[in-house]
Order: sequence, then C-alpha cells, then structure tokens
Amino acid sequence: MRRWIGYVLGGAIALALLAAVLSQLLLPSLIEDEIEQRLTAEGGSAAASVSAFPAARLLVNDGGSVLVSGNDLDFPLDEEIDSGAFDRLDGFERVEIELADFTAGPFAIDSLSLRREGEGPYELDSSGQTDARQLARYGADFLDVPGAGLLGFLPGDLGTEPVPIELDMELASEDGRIVVTSGESRIAGFSTGPLAQLITAAIVVRL
Repeated sequence: MRRWIGYVLGGAIALALLAAVLSQLLLPSLIEDEIEQRLTAEGGSAAASVSAFPAARLLVNDGGSVLVSGNDLDFPLDEEIDSGAFDRLDGFERVEIELADFTAGPFAIDSLSLRREGEGPYELDSSGQTDARQLARYGADFLDVPGAGLLGFLPGDLGTEPVPIELDMELASEDGRIVVTSGESRIAGFSTGPLAQLITAAIVVRL
C-alpha cells in the first residue's frame, strides 16, 4: 500500500514538473505571438520578447521584462485615455518599447521610445509630424493648440505643410493611469494637452 502511494505521489510530482517545464518553454512564445498580432492588426511588423519565472506570471501581466520593437504600424487614436493602460506594463521589472515610422490617428511618428527600469519612471521620447488640416480634423482644440479653430481653413499648400511633434517626458502609473510627471509634449513648438498620454495608451493597450 505504501509503495502504491509512493508511486502515485512520484507520478504526480513528475507530471507537475513536466507541466512547469512546458509552461516555461511554451507560454512566453504564446504571449509574444499575441502581442505581435495585436500590434500588427492594422498592418506593419512587430517583434516582442517577454520573460518571467515562473512563466505563469505572464498570465497576470507580471514578469522580468517585456521588449517590443516595430515599424509601419497603425494605431487608432481615441480622445478618451484608457484609465488602466499601464496595468499591462507595471508588473514588469524592465520595459523597452521601440517603434519607428508608424501612425497614431492623424500623427505620423518617426520614432518612439518608452522605457522603464525597476521602480523608476517611464521615459518617453518621440518625434513626428502632422499637418494643420489633419490636426484640425482630429480636434486640435482638445489638445490645447493655440489657434486650433483656424487650422482647417489654411489656403492651398499651407494646410498640408508638416507640423512637427516632439514628446520628451517622464510618465508614472497611478493605478494603471498614465500621468505626466515631468517634461512636455509640443506641436509646432506649442505645449499641448494630453497628446503623450493618448499616443502611449493607444500603443500600450495592444501589448
């Protein structure tokens, strides 16, 4: 009887170890595939790498690192910022997102870098452009751009002239909500409203 119990316990332990090993080997790649598919839903290419031990931590957005790169992506942009956008990243010890040549609403972004190490802030650095008519069509008043109401009426080529965008700031998470702690976002040299949070949220909710 004792020998039979020993066999059962031994078999159960072996199965548990096998499940843990398979989870560690397979789960990260499954999570990476899901991230890449969400990011490229509107086209483009992306590569994701996640790590965690045990790998099951990834199921609750927790782990050692999440590294993402991509280009030629297209993100819809909403005027309401997801209140829990950073919930997807806060549980990781290292975050590194590097995107190039993508669009977010009316904004053509040349580059975007979002990084965090440990308990530090998220560091956001991005540059891109839009044009006056696209900006007016999106709702520049929402972004607090001076003279926004006139942008859609610029004549001829003036309405399609590039308008530079610069984002350079530190972000924090307050219960998953994106909060700017320092720095600023600028359109044509003017400080704007929640542009950084809008673009960041549009990306992060797809991770």
